[in-house]
Amino acid sequence: MKVACVGLGWYPQSPGGLEKYVFGMTRALLRAGDAVDLFVNGDPQLERPGGRAYSIGALEAPLWRRMLRARSAYATHFREPYDVIDIHFALNALPLIPFIKHRAPRVIHFHGPWAAESVAEGNSRAAGAIKAALERFVYRRADAFIVLSSAFRDLLAGYGVEPSRIRVIPMGIDTGFFTPAADRQGVRAALGWPADATVFFTARRLIGRVGLMQLLEATRLVRAPNRNVVVKIAGKGPMRADLEAAIRSHGLGDCVDLLGFVSEAELVRCYQAADVTILPTQALEGFGTIISESLACGTPPIVTPVGGMPEAVAPLEPELIARSASAEGIADAMERVVRGTLALPDRERCRTFAERHYDWALVYDRVRSVFREAARR
Repeated sequence: MKVACVGLGWYPQSPGGLEKYVFGMTRALLRAGDAVDLFVNGDPQLERPGGRAYSIGALEAPLWRRMLRARSAYATHFREPYDVIDIHFALNALPLIPFIKHRAPRVIHFHGPWAAESVAEGNSRAAGAIKAALERFVYRRADAFIVLSSAFRDLLAGYGVEPSRIRVIPMGIDTGFFTPAADRQGVRAALGWPADATVFFTARRLIGRVGLMQLLEATRLVRAPNRNVVVKIAGKGPMRADLEAAIRSHGLGDCVDLLGFVSEAELVRCYQAADVTILPTQALEGFGTIISESLACGTPPIVTPVGGMPEAVAPLEPELIARSASAEGIADAMERVVRGTLALPDRERCRTFAERHYDWALVYDRVRSVFREAARR
């Protein structure tokens, strides 16, 4: 199968769930012997034969320049015919449309509502309306859609997409890379984390909707009666200074650490060392990549009842879903972990669940079946 794949940035140069998905899916396609022409922002590098990677501009460049660069890249490197055109980001697909001459099925991976996310991050409603119109323009030309959760299937239907054209397939991960540690305390010691504390870990882009401010408030509420609580936050983003100020104002400097960007290898060690991974998201979470990664490392994730996260953990253990997304709801879950009254699945259950649901080999097979289905339409 020959696939043209249109993404956003290239992982790990551009950290994010969408980028990580395209990275993993591209590797799965190449591993299976498919041919891939990859078009993303940044400087993509494919280490396996059968793939060609093309930059469509730098993410930090002005939008108009990115669109001109993308148009030039497509004019030069979009080499039809393809068996499927696989789109992961609507804006980057927009300048491609005039270059599609042959009929090939178009499959769109809906990773989230770009327009709504931009408004949630501070863009104007007018800008959001323009982005939503662009999304709809691209979506109208698709044959099939893939979403990470039923929650995002319902969200995508709000764009006027028929639910019968949408398939729910969760995030894939490399379960050979994300693995449990033989000695959790040894990993914790190597990281310099306290041996006797209850450690909560999260890896998030530092933006408002992922709920890190609520996590800090929850930590303040839990910390008073349970001093031996530590929170480790990995990631970078525009809210770093605000989070640092909140840590100081809450008096959490001795128990909350902002780790900044961590490499994939460091990320694995963080999952392995933590007692619990926590996702305090407030809005627009289609799945939560760190859920499956944490499970594969044998560490249970606690999630807020937002978006597709509950359906990602409920089959394993419903108690992993906090009672609310508020600081009080997050604090309640953290408190029950510290007191040992929350039914956390053990490492073996977490690992087995990840292998049976989220391994890339399984996800690849399901995605490829959608490609074949779209080709028959």
